[in-house]
Amino acid sequence: MTLDDKPVVHIVGLGSIGALLAVDLLRFAHCSVVPLFRSKKRLEQFQKEAKSTVGVRKLFLENSPLFEQELQLGSSPETFNGTHINNLVVTTKTYQTKDSLQPYLPYIDNNTNLILIQNGLGVSDVLRNEVFTDIEKRPNLFQGVIAHGCFQDKDQIFRFNHTGAVDLKVARLPWDPEQIVQSYDSLSADVQENQLARLLTSQPFSKEFCVKFMTYQELLLGQLYKFIINACMNGLAATLDCENGEIAGRASGVFKLISEESLQVLKIEYEPFFNYEKRYSNMPNYPSLAISSVLNTAKLVEDVEYIACVLNAKSSCSMRQDILYLRDIEIDYINGYIVNLGEKYHIGTNANKMLKEMVNLKLHISRSRAATKGK
Repeated sequence: MTLDDKPVVHIVGLGSIGALLAVDLLRFAHCSVVPLFRSKKRLEQFQKEAKSTVGVRKLFLENSPLFEQELQLGSSPETFNGTHINNLVVTTKTYQTKDSLQPYLPYIDNNTNLILIQNGLGVSDVLRNEVFTDIEKRPNLFQGVIAHGCFQDKDQIFRFNHTGAVDLKVARLPWDPEQIVQSYDSLSADVQENQLARLLTSQPFSKEFCVKFMTYQELLLGQLYKFIINACMNGLAATLDCENGEIAGRASGVFKLISEESLQVLKIEYEPFFNYEKRYSNMPNYPSLAISSVLNTAKLVEDVEYIACVLNAKSSCSMRQDILYLRDIEIDYINGYIVNLGEKYHIGTNANKMLKEMVNLKLHISRSRAATKGK
């Protein structure tokens, strides 16, 4: 397939974000979309119950219009036709990534574009060390950080509610963790030459979906900021089983401990990034980043308090919702990631470790109670 052909986008994970992306790609971009379901049973459920149709209701638009798209090309590990995968979007939970990719690895190579649109950190390490171990066959890797709000409709499993259009930040993700600094020239080359980058930045899709294609260091600043906010908030609210606003003004001490530990290990793991501001300040062809003024403990604690606990006081974090519905959680890729880095660099991360253990214990107790109640 050449860049002039109609691109085919395979999507692993037709949840809220995968569905939102699929619908708007078909509405606003010149491409085909193929959802890849985890099993033949799930595919057949989509075909029979939803008539191979996914719907997204735009709650933020006047009259909350519903947009539906038919996805006739859906597939599963048992039914996949064996064609080469050119563009692959992964929107599964972080812990599902490796297993969800496994059936399709024979059809992914160095000509494949693979974008991860997920929360948490550490997935790229898993891909590098456990999945794509052959350097010559590694796909072009991209990272997406999405701020669109979307949740599943309570009555229809393949219908979703889009609560707010914010943005989707995208950058090429380097396989070598030491090579995280990118120039504007490399950015321009991707937009011109890479099929997935061209598709995501094409009009009108880019405007309608608010896509911002940027250097990796620009994306990493926002990603680490969001990561630490989540590390402070998600596990705590899930453990306490509370809405965000219920701990407003009461949890600054916990937020401070988590932020301090997180920054301490992240500054070592991402050393080239944290040195970027000093080395690349005012250098032509490279973006200016105010890293130290964004990623510091005082700023992070203040923002968790205001953004998470005040502005989103009535919100219930995703991890709390997962526990309420007895689903697996992403704690290993949030606070657990910090714990792993602490072990790697022999640095104590007791606050993050305690929170990780408490959340896992909360899920265990919830599942045990549900099992006992069901007997």
